[in-house]
Amino acid sequence: MRKNKIHNAGYVCSVFLACYSLLFFCACTDNFENINKNQDRAHGQTAYDLLLVGGFIPTMQTDVIPTSDVGANEYQRAQNLTGDIFSGYMAAIGQWNGSSNNSTYNMNYGDWNDAGFNVAYRSVMSSWNQIKAKSEEYGVPHIFYLAQIIKIASMHRITDNHGPIPYSQFGKGAMGAAYDSQEAVYQSFFKELTEAVTELGKFVSSSSNSGPLAKYDLVYNGNIRNWIKFANTLKLRLAMRVVYADPALAKKNAEEAVNNSYGVITDNMENAAIKSGKGYTISHPLIVIWGSYKDTKMGASMESFLKGYGDPRLGKYFQPTASGAYNGARNGLVISDKSKYEALSNPNVGAADPIQWMCAAEAYFLRAEGVARGWNMSGVDNLSSAKDLYNKGIEVSFAQYGVSSSYASYVNNSDSVPARFNDIVDSNSASPVSTITVKWDDAATSEKNLERIITQKWLAMYPEGQEAWSEFRRTGYPKIFPVVTNYSSGKINTDIQVRRVPYPKVEYASNRANVTDAVNTLLGGPDNGGTKVWWDKK
Repeated sequence: MRKNKIHNAGYVCSVFLACYSLLFFCACTDNFENINKNQDRAHGQTAYDLLLVGGFIPTMQTDVIPTSDVGANEYQRAQNLTGDIFSGYMAAIGQWNGSSNNSTYNMNYGDWNDAGFNVAYRSVMSSWNQIKAKSEEYGVPHIFYLAQIIKIASMHRITDNHGPIPYSQFGKGAMGAAYDSQEAVYQSFFKELTEAVTELGKFVSSSSNSGPLAKYDLVYNGNIRNWIKFANTLKLRLAMRVVYADPALAKKNAEEAVNNSYGVITDNMENAAIKSGKGYTISHPLIVIWGSYKDTKMGASMESFLKGYGDPRLGKYFQPTASGAYNGARNGLVISDKSKYEALSNPNVGAADPIQWMCAAEAYFLRAEGVARGWNMSGVDNLSSAKDLYNKGIEVSFAQYGVSSSYASYVNNSDSVPARFNDIVDSNSASPVSTITVKWDDAATSEKNLERIITQKWLAMYPEGQEAWSEFRRTGYPKIFPVVTNYSSGKINTDIQVRRVPYPKVEYASNRANVTDAVNTLLGGPDNGGTKVWWDKK
């Protein structure tokens, strides 16, 4: 990690952001004269009006997962040193604060908790607020509904990290905003996604193409049908998230999402990911974190599952060491000599690799869990059994990584279990926590098959550690290694593991009354890493 100036969290002036985004986008856009020609309606002003609104879309998209930072500091603190390590995907080997930091459950070190929160409000919510104000004025409501989807893709990560957040009152005050309960935030998510799907469906029916929107969209190149599928899949993800807190709400929204006429993501061509284009160069921040900072390595839990199953994605996910082996590390290490760990396996992520938000495999595993719960998850492809959806999830993940030839033997493997982790650097070897196998078993208990589904979903969603950590908290699966050292002073249980990220220090500095009220009346416990968020009820 490099030191880098952090933007003040207290909701940056939207007027400045509007000017900056518009000027930057205009400067980056080629062939402006052609963009300014009418493509949807006879009035030649339409494309220019779209520019005034659509120019905020890439600003939002590049910070759903923080990637706009010069370097990788915001991504590292918002993603890699939270979800990536808490999910067991990766291990942090930095020696920050004498190894007393997030990886060892000292959640109060530095300003790490601020990054994701700050970026979301500075970049995503402020841009959304501009689109909300301008889309009706310029007659481009479909841009607003697209922005709603992107906003939720970002803000569900923030509420899943912290719990209650400012949401319904954002933009209504000069500085800061009152917090909503997480339950209320999720209710808003479902309402907004449902409305976005309905309204974008009307737009698709009445318009032959997306017109100039394609020039702003770094995810689907203006394909509104794919955005509708993504919105439905996001709704399915969030529905499953609340299943232990409100089963009826979960079932209703999950079934609506899957059985909508557009359906959910079913093909890797529909995966949601940010990549370079439209005048933007997107470099995956992990290349900096493992390549320049040398701060992250393969997690011990990933090594255990991938090696134990003989998983062909091992070499797709991680790089071999100089000896040709694949070796990881436990989290929670007190490291006296970082150089001893630098020879371990790095994430196999290059600068040009897309930054994944959601993949088709996740959608199939969500549906498999839904069927296991007795829900109607047939969808447009008519897959209706938990076994078929589970196997399809593995199949599309293998296809995504070019290892389809190993699919049949993998899904029929009823013997292999996660492997023992052998620490080649220190004395932190450990027997596997799980004995779950790959092959679907109709005779197994529902809980055993839930572990099977979530374990394979966890493997397929790599390297999106934020979502993997949220699912681990929701279900308790996969069973991953606990930290070696716990510096939380009893606030976080080593076996239960970390449950949330405390609120940013800057909120206490700039929005103290509201954040204090949220902790006292909405959170349900003290503002530390051991307090569960609303949906964490299992």
